[in-house]
Amino acid sequence: MRERYLSMFAVAAATAALGVAGCGGDDETTIADIGASGTTGASVVATLSADDFAQQANAICRAGNQELDAAAETLLGGEPSDADVEAYVTDTLVPSIQGQVDAIRALPAPEELSGDVETFLDDAQSALDELEADPSLLASEQDEVFADVNQQAQDLGLTECAG
Repeated sequence: MRERYLSMFAVAAATAALGVAGCGGDDETTIADIGASGTTGASVVATLSADDFAQQANAICRAGNQELDAAAETLLGGEPSDADVEAYVTDTLVPSIQGQVDAIRALPAPEELSGDVETFLDDAQSALDELEADPSLLASEQDEVFADVNQQAQDLGLTECAG
């Protein structure tokens, strides 16, 4: 049973994670550069290049994967009950992924990818909402819940965001 949960959490972290921190070069606009008003002092926020967007989104996902892996490892210190798994999903997994989706949505996507990024994020939000409504999906259907999202992430070069 422990192996099932270990595998389940590894898959969930790898397939669903979408992180909490970004990084970037000194000459690019990053999420940290954007003020409370949502601008950098100009009326328009510059978009990132496709490579910079992928780099920053992957950093977000990498941080999220690490956070979720650490939480799952703590939970797996014993035999988690169904209630433990549900608490992990509702208290850790869903809020972490929500933060990751929000952080990636806040990145200024390249114009040529903006439609695909929006679709990816909308589909990730739908999958997350589905998991939040039924945490038992983590154990039974996580591959199906996030399959389309994972493929979209892979197609966008967001390898850290795809399982």
